[in-house]
Amino acid sequence: MIVGNGLLATAFAPRFASDRALTVFASGVANSRETRRAEFERERDLLQHTLQAAPVLVYFSTCSVHDPELSQSPYVQHKLAMEQLIHGAGLQHAIVRLPQAVGLSANPHTLTNYLYRQISAGERFQLWLQARRNLIDVTDVVAIVAHLVDARQIAGASLNVACPFSVLVLDIVRAFEALLGVSAVFDPVTAGADYPIDTTITQATAAHIGLVFDDHYLDKLLRKYYG
Repeated sequence: MIVGNGLLATAFAPRFASDRALTVFASGVANSRETRRAEFERERDLLQHTLQAAPVLVYFSTCSVHDPELSQSPYVQHKLAMEQLIHGAGLQHAIVRLPQAVGLSANPHTLTNYLYRQISAGERFQLWLQARRNLIDVTDVVAIVAHLVDARQIAGASLNVACPFSVLVLDIVRAFEALLGVSAVFDPVTAGADYPIDTTITQATAAHIGLVFDDHYLDKLLRKYYG
């Protein structure tokens, strides 16, 4: 069963929509910069309702819980509160923490959609030169989570499903420039940071199912969805 209709819900539906033994909760706050209390309460209410009927639950949280610069943001604090709500519900569950999942989505708040829109339109934007972001293809997320579910390796787990490496946002911009054949118009800012994400489970699972995270991963990812 799938709860939601966004990027993750759409990607997971072919594999889990008809599965009555497991619920994939993919209906959360879509903007990581969200501050409106009503948006957080909407997700909490829906999650509480789902917990009453779900035999097994997969919930998507965020790798930003590991980011010291964002750990106190309303969005991250909300996600941590939802994790605790699930842990206390007494049902089988897995909490999957994701970085920036990339796929076909109209969500204007995703990093890649924003950069694509600004660069293709020739619109100016600020670029933090030291900022790194972790991007993963949503289809790779589905493949990894589905394998872990099938192998019964997720019960009670909180795990990161992320690319084994993060990339400079500047490199994402350069990749878009090469793909689109235009030059980005940006104001460079000496700011930004990186934080480690443990991808041990991702790497082991990827090796087992034949997923490759190599030096061409970023280019192939952007070409797939924006080329």
